[in-house]
Amino acid sequence: MTLEGIGMRIGAGDRNPKRRGAVAAVVAAVVAVVAAPAAVAAPGPAPTPPQRQLVAGGHVDLVTVLLENGALVVRGKSDSGPFDPAATTLNVTDAAKRPAPSSPAYSFLGVPGGTPIHVIPQTFQPDVLWAGWNTESVPRGALADNVVDLTLRAARGPGRVEVYVSGTDGPERVFSSHDPAVRTARVAVPTHAHANWAFTAPGVYELEFQASATSASGARLVSSPARYAVVVGPHSAVATTTTLSATGTPAGIELTSTVTGGPQSIDGGVPQGWVEFVRHTAAGDEVVAHEALRGGSASLALPVDAEALAFTAHFVPAAGDLVARSQSPPAANPGAPSGAVVTGVRNSYTQGEKITATALVTPQRPGHTVTWWTRKAGVTTERGTGEVLALTTSLDLHGAELAFDVRDQSGTTVVSARPVVLDVRAGVPTTTPPAPTTTPPGTTTAAPPKDASPATATTQACVPTTVTRTVPPGEVEVVTDGHFDFGPIVEGGAFSARVKDDRQGTPAYRDPASYVFHLGDATRATPPPGSGLDFLGSGPVWTIPLTQRSGVPWLGWNTQHPSVLAAVDSNVTLTLDKLDGPGELAVYGQDPFGGVGDRYFGTVAGFPRATTVPVGQSGVHVHAVWAFTKPGSYSATFSVSGSIDGRQAAAKTTLAFHVGPGDPKAARTGTPVVEQVGRTADGKECTLPSGLASTGLDGSAVAGLVVAAALLIPLGFLLTNLATLAGVRRRR
Repeated sequence: MTLEGIGMRIGAGDRNPKRRGAVAAVVAAVVAVVAAPAAVAAPGPAPTPPQRQLVAGGHVDLVTVLLENGALVVRGKSDSGPFDPAATTLNVTDAAKRPAPSSPAYSFLGVPGGTPIHVIPQTFQPDVLWAGWNTESVPRGALADNVVDLTLRAARGPGRVEVYVSGTDGPERVFSSHDPAVRTARVAVPTHAHANWAFTAPGVYELEFQASATSASGARLVSSPARYAVVVGPHSAVATTTTLSATGTPAGIELTSTVTGGPQSIDGGVPQGWVEFVRHTAAGDEVVAHEALRGGSASLALPVDAEALAFTAHFVPAAGDLVARSQSPPAANPGAPSGAVVTGVRNSYTQGEKITATALVTPQRPGHTVTWWTRKAGVTTERGTGEVLALTTSLDLHGAELAFDVRDQSGTTVVSARPVVLDVRAGVPTTTPPAPTTTPPGTTTAAPPKDASPATATTQACVPTTVTRTVPPGEVEVVTDGHFDFGPIVEGGAFSARVKDDRQGTPAYRDPASYVFHLGDATRATPPPGSGLDFLGSGPVWTIPLTQRSGVPWLGWNTQHPSVLAAVDSNVTLTLDKLDGPGELAVYGQDPFGGVGDRYFGTVAGFPRATTVPVGQSGVHVHAVWAFTKPGSYSATFSVSGSIDGRQAAAKTTLAFHVGPGDPKAARTGTPVVEQVGRTADGKECTLPSGLASTGLDGSAVAGLVVAAALLIPLGFLLTNLATLAGVRRRR
């Protein structure tokens, strides 16, 4: 009972003077504890722990660096939106489990070959978390040399954490929980990178990252540390044990509780949360007070209590999805009156869980038998004898009363406990994760000038307007760096192919004919014998790697444009129709230990010409190795196809590449390019808002898609997480 509730009982005019005195004394003791400067106990139940977001699959930029008001900030970001690392649990499921390699190149994992470990892969895989880091939101030129240092400040858990990048010449280590020399990675701005994250034992891990840099003006910038909780293996709260002692003192009773267990990595292995001190009387149970754990223990001083039979301590964890609740066995009141009470029964259960109830009888009655029973709809069922009852819940127990009788040797009931009502629910309890933030913190929407009339504002609006022009070869942009994704958008009820350009932080969607992707000398490598890359031949190859590197264009593909999420009701098929060039092309993934993974498309033997890309609620974002077997200019003609609002649709486009030395612009002849320019209603040129230029969408479509995205992203987030909790395969 809360302090307010106890006060109401007194105010109601309890006729028992002893009870009035006992309750008043409890109230006074709790008030005194709360008022004492050094104490932290408070009357009533513990606060409800905040709900945590669960991310168990899909694309996650685990460490996302932002520059806000001149300060570096580290957060997380998934395809559903940004997330707070302190309020999020990341789950590396058993779908990521695999045997450790025996190759000496992976000895840094610290486990024998064949040992089961979990690895977040560098390449997108269905039903597995795909984690990386991102500096794309930091403006170019804001930091000295356009670089950020990411540091793994701390890592705790049941095993090692090793983060490394796969390449044709073996693994390249990035972060290590075991090796202090592998703790900091220098990351260019802007970068969007992925890697392999290996966890050598199941359990709960804590990873703490920090970003540091020097501003363009020379000021040192260091972010606050961001702590991430990662559950490796099945996602379930780790068991705890709560104890309680009740000691008589000259002033009354001293209750002392300790809580042990839980994951070792969370806060150094000491559970965090609160202890509720529960008072049991023949008339009922009440939470007298709660106290925050300090070093795994909490205590409460109470006056002499002539009414309570016993006390129990209930542990309420601060992170309920990681650390399990527990309660202590009852501790008898040193001055307990005669009576009987049921202890150990929780407020609610899920069917199939076990109830462990304990009979507390004062004074003890040697030679007597405790007989348990349940009663529902007037029907009483005996459940066994003994001080402790273990009972598996079922839905037919919902609403039933549970109690016990104390019987003497002749079978006569001498005292009965007050029944407690059972609450049994179907299925697995679920929590609703917090909705993702759809507007970055600190973002404001500019209002129109106060003196602007509606007619004036409409006349001066800058609207994206579609134009088609032929770009001479000399004006085509040669791309040698940055993050790009190739994929469809929907405009006018049809597909158009676009390249999403993330180099400026704000995405821009442009016609692929605007670019030539140049793979220079930094992309050249010769696969070693036995690497499994025999399909590339025995000579050198030029590759776009799995992760972003400075001086190399990082090209992937995605189905995440808002127009696709709103209108496409099927998977999208990406087909390599034709390749013109001096050599062959192979586009493939790699497994976490350097072997060939998925073969997406290509012209070499054994490769398909098409790959299927899911859409689902939030689309898919994929990167792979693009390997060219000879230097020179290439034109790759692709088609994208799928169903738009139930109708089949398709579009074609050409990606241009130049490999090795020579003039990259020669890879493009005069090519028609569809792009967007800004025009006012009277036809004057104007500057489009950032991110709308070259999207291939007219103004009304853009406005509609902004609204659609605002609605779809939270909805997709909710559906995706519900699907995860239900064990349904998530599309990404």
